[in-house]
Amino acid sequence: MIRASILFIAVATLAATACNKKKEAGGSSSGKTAEGKAASAVKLPKLGLQIDAPGEITVGDAIMGEGHMLQGEGVGAMQIEIPKAPQTLDEAKSDAGMYTPKNLKTEALPDGWAMSFENTGSAGANYFVEVRRDIAGKTYKCSTTGGDPGQAAAVMAACKSLRK
Repeated sequence: MIRASILFIAVATLAATACNKKKEAGGSSSGKTAEGKAASAVKLPKLGLQIDAPGEITVGDAIMGEGHMLQGEGVGAMQIEIPKAPQTLDEAKSDAGMYTPKNLKTEALPDGWAMSFENTGSAGANYFVEVRRDIAGKTYKCSTTGGDPGQAAAVMAACKSLRK
């Protein structure tokens, strides 16, 4: 199930990058990404949360489960959902092992953890981001898989900004 979700997010990211169809989800400027692009607050109505993401963002339904898929030039495609069975960092690292990860990085967060890595597959370089956050008594998973390291960095920053 996790592998299917990661694969679908990767395909959706490629589609979102190729297709320049964007819709702005309003908010006020709240900072800049690593690439210097302004990040704005984006509301996630199904989750009662908001997130800071760069550029124009389209907010849709999650692919699987309860949550949202966000698409935009700055982030490609990313998923924010309430997982049925939240993983520990060790479980997520074990799952990542099937991709022969390079440059695996993990970070403890006050309310969860963040992990990123890359691999090279038949489609070239892939960048994976997975962040687990516990906010107001609920666990959220924020993730992406794509072919652009800048988008992966923007997703990591966005996932860390997730809040009520």
